[in-house]
Amino acid sequence: MADGLVADALVRTFGGVRAVDGVSLTVAPGEIVALIGPNGAGKSTLFNIINGQLRPEQGRVTLGDTDITGQSPRAAWRRGIARTFQVAAVFPSFTVAENVQIALLRGRVWNPWRAARFVHHAPAMAALAQVGLVAQADRPAGELAYGDVKRLELAMALAAAPRVLLMDEPTAGMAAPERSAMMALIRTLVHDRGLAVLFTEHDMDAVFTSAHRVLVMDRGRLIAEGPPAAIRANPAVRAAYLGD
Repeated sequence: MADGLVADALVRTFGGVRAVDGVSLTVAPGEIVALIGPNGAGKSTLFNIINGQLRPEQGRVTLGDTDITGQSPRAAWRRGIARTFQVAAVFPSFTVAENVQIALLRGRVWNPWRAARFVHHAPAMAALAQVGLVAQADRPAGELAYGDVKRLELAMALAAAPRVLLMDEPTAGMAAPERSAMMALIRTLVHDRGLAVLFTEHDMDAVFTSAHRVLVMDRGRLIAEGPPAAIRANPAVRAAYLGD
């Protein structure tokens, strides 16, 4: 795939258990792909392999024409892979703008939070504009409502103009209106910027209303892949995860 993300036959074991067992997937620019499955299915391990936090025992990860298998998260960031987490990771004592500036300084200075307020102000504000947080740029991040914290983490991920965005439960902990607003924002970003988005999520409304394709993992393996309607009706998926 010329510009997208490709994972090919990835394997990772822990204590003899194959947490990821021969998983292959693709995510194209402008595509939203959901990865679902029960707890322990291997979703987080797969994300950690793609993001460089874990090295696969077999298989490889490529971004465009570049093999990035086993590269560090910092190197993955520089190549164009950004990630958000189920529990948003921000600096609560720094301002909203400074949090984005810190993200932009990743790996470039010894003590980035000391220098953050003095550099990268324009791109930080541009990232905040994309998620609707410009008006709160000077507030300490610790004062934000939880939905705004999740949007701030998204702005931090977007600041370096990634090609691929990995999102681990982007709507976790949000009320229903906030979940809808977050998924609408993601769809807009994908449309406007041509991002490739791979996300995990337990909220099936978010999955089935936003994903172009859905991948289903169970016990380390992909058991189904397809458009949302086909996944919803798949008997194996219903037995493993969705229920009746």
